[in-house]
Amino acid sequence: MKTLFHVLSIGSAAISNMTYEKYLQERGHALAVISGYRDLFHTEMNDGCEVAVLHQSLSHDELVEVAHFIRKRWPTARILIVRPEEWWIDDALYDDRVVPGVNPELLLSAVERLVG
Repeated sequence: MKTLFHVLSIGSAAISNMTYEKYLQERGHALAVISGYRDLFHTEMNDGCEVAVLHQSLSHDELVEVAHFIRKRWPTARILIVRPEEWWIDDALYDDRVVPGVNPELLLSAVERLVG
């Protein structure tokens, strides 16, 4: 099966959202999971990155640093953050946001919408 697009998942996903990783792979999308944000700076992703999902386990400073890194390394990549509604970050650092614990199908839909 041909890979449709590459997704980078950064931070620890909530147990309720881990199902979307299975859905991504079943639909033919490539998924790289990086649980420790510092590991991102040492990873080799030769195939690029179309969507980066930044999970709520990242602190505010880590999320900002990761978002800047992604914007620089993969300028066309879209960024989806998983954060509560009351949480704030500069609009230029992300493309969409979902709340923690969102239904896995809705999370997958948000990822696919960013690429579409």
